[in-house]
Amino acid sequence: MAAIGNIYGPHLLDKISRGMMIWNIVSFFIVIITILATNDHKQTPSFVFHDFQNFTGFGTGFTAILGLLQSAFGMCCYDAPAHMTEEMRNASREAPKAIIMSVYIGAVTGFIFLISICFCIGDINATAGSATGVPLIQIFFDSTNSVVGACFLASLITVIVLVCAMFLLAEGSRSLFAFARDHGLPFSHVFAKVEKKRQIPVYAILLALGVQMALNSIYFGTVTGFNTVISIATEGFYLSYAMPLLVRILARLSGHAKVLQGPYTLGKYGIILNIVGFVFLLFASITFNFPTANPVNEENMNYTSAAIGVIRLISGVTWITTGRKRFSGPDTGIANINIAEGLEATVVDGRGSDGVLMEKADI
Repeated sequence: MAAIGNIYGPHLLDKISRGMMIWNIVSFFIVIITILATNDHKQTPSFVFHDFQNFTGFGTGFTAILGLLQSAFGMCCYDAPAHMTEEMRNASREAPKAIIMSVYIGAVTGFIFLISICFCIGDINATAGSATGVPLIQIFFDSTNSVVGACFLASLITVIVLVCAMFLLAEGSRSLFAFARDHGLPFSHVFAKVEKKRQIPVYAILLALGVQMALNSIYFGTVTGFNTVISIATEGFYLSYAMPLLVRILARLSGHAKVLQGPYTLGKYGIILNIVGFVFLLFASITFNFPTANPVNEENMNYTSAAIGVIRLISGVTWITTGRKRFSGPDTGIANINIAEGLEATVVDGRGSDGVLMEKADI
C-alpha cells in the first residue's frame, strides 16, 4: 500500500499529510478521553510517578539507561522534512518549521498519552504477556471492558501507523535517490532515475520497499533479531544527527565555520546547544549496544555493535573500491534569479523552481 501510494499517488501526499495531522490529533483526544473515562481501576499517582519496575536483572542505574532506547526510538524521524526539501516550495523556511512543530506537538501529546496509559495499565506482567501480542490493545480492553471499544481505539492508531509507513517510504526513497544521484550506491545510474511523468524516483522507492520488507520479515524468525534491527535503526539515526553537529562544532572551534544564512538561527547559543546535543547523541548511541537482560546469553544478546561493524565494513570496502573515485557529494551552491516582474526564484541543485525532482543531467 505504501509503494502504491508513493508511485501512483505522489500528488496526494501533501493532502494526505494534512488530513493525517487532523486524524492524529483527533485520535489522540478520543483515546485519552475514552480510557480515562471508562477505566474504573486506575493506578495511583505513586505508581505512575514514583515506582520503578525493574525486570532486567541489572542494577537500577543501568536499567534507567537501558530505558533510553524506547524513548529514543520515538525521537527519530524528525528529520524527515529535510529529505523532502527538493520537492517543497520555500523549503528553507517550511522544512525547519515542520521539524520544530513536530517536536513541540510530539512532546506534549506524547507525554500526556504516556501518563494516561500508565494510569490505566493493569497488572504489568499480565499486560506484557497479553494474548493480543500488543500490550497497548490489552490496556484498551482492560479500560473499556469491551472488545469493540478496544478494536475501535486500536484501529485509530493502526491507520496512523499504516499512513506513516507511506511517508517513511517517501522520505527514505528520497534519501536513496539523492545518494544515488551523487554516485554513492551500486547501480547508482538506475536508482537516480526520475520518472518523467510523475517526477518521482520509482526505482529508489522500490529499493526502499525491498529493504523495509526484508528487515520487517526478521520479526517472523527471531524477536531478538528484530530488536537488533530497531536498535540499529535508532543508532543509525542518532549517528547521522551527531556527525553534522560534530563537523559544525569542529568548524566553529577551528575558526573555519561559515555563516549559514536562513530564516532560522540559534545565534550565539548555537555552539553551546550543538555541543549539548552532540554529547547526548553520542551517549545514547553507546547505550544502544548494551544487552537488555541479565544474565546475557545468545537469545537476549544485543547484536547491534556487531551489525554496525558489518555495515561499517561494507561501507569501507565500497568507499575504497568505488566510492572515492565516483562519489561526487551534493552540490551546495545556491543561485538566486531575479525575475523581470520583480519576483525572486531560488534554484537549488536537484530541485527546479517548481519543486520537482531533477536528475543531475538536467541541472
